[in-house]
Amino acid sequence: MSKTASGPTLAAVDAVVLAGGLGTRLANVLDDLPKILAPVDGEPYIRFLLDWLARTGVRRVIFCLGHLAGKVETWLAQNPSDALCVGAVVEPGPAGTAGALRYAWPMLRGNTVMVMNGDSFVDGDLEAFLADFHATKADASVMCVEMDDVSRYGRVVPDSSGYVERFAEKDPDAKGPGLINAGVYLFTRGFLDAVVASEAASLEREVFATAIPGSIRCFPVNGAFHDIGTPESLAAAAAILAPYRKGDEGSARA
Repeated sequence: MSKTASGPTLAAVDAVVLAGGLGTRLANVLDDLPKILAPVDGEPYIRFLLDWLARTGVRRVIFCLGHLAGKVETWLAQNPSDALCVGAVVEPGPAGTAGALRYAWPMLRGNTVMVMNGDSFVDGDLEAFLADFHATKADASVMCVEMDDVSRYGRVVPDSSGYVERFAEKDPDAKGPGLINAGVYLFTRGFLDAVVASEAASLEREVFATAIPGSIRCFPVNGAFHDIGTPESLAAAAAILAPYRKGDEGSARA
């Protein structure tokens, strides 16, 4: 993997995967499985995610677990990765996307941390994301993707200089195209320290939504985006993610 212009490579950046959610919308489909172990084309989603991260150049992954954490820990123990150093922390109770980072914080190294949701995938260039983050000297950056209809996800409104002007909440009536938060973030250690020291539970509602306009970088990508958070989207995941399995990303972007 090539080096960024003025910062570490992905190999030096810890990737924290937020995978502690209850998965209530999938309860009738998954029974006693957490979302990260949801089957996609016969394999648990976690395998797809780890394989993809390894191919991008990431070398250290930390899972933030909660609901049914023991099943994920067992899977990780039974499926060690030759390419990745993988660890996990378990929340004693639902902590939210910001709260989960407090448990991962003691395990983190270095001055740059990548955080991502464990129930969605975006075809974004992580090296370019990292290079932009360091070139702009941002404290926080959000990967965003263009969608034809943002009503299910909420909208990210960037300013003319490429920073977030505001985050708009989900609104079923606010249909139409726009940028959405793709659930992949880069933080400086100082920014993350402030989140950990706060009482915030949600990154989206209590950290991003209340941030000073222009303080968070917006990094738009044109790739595919898919989440597995509903029965319908989980059923569609195998076909959508197939081009990104086993090193086929190049053909998917062609």
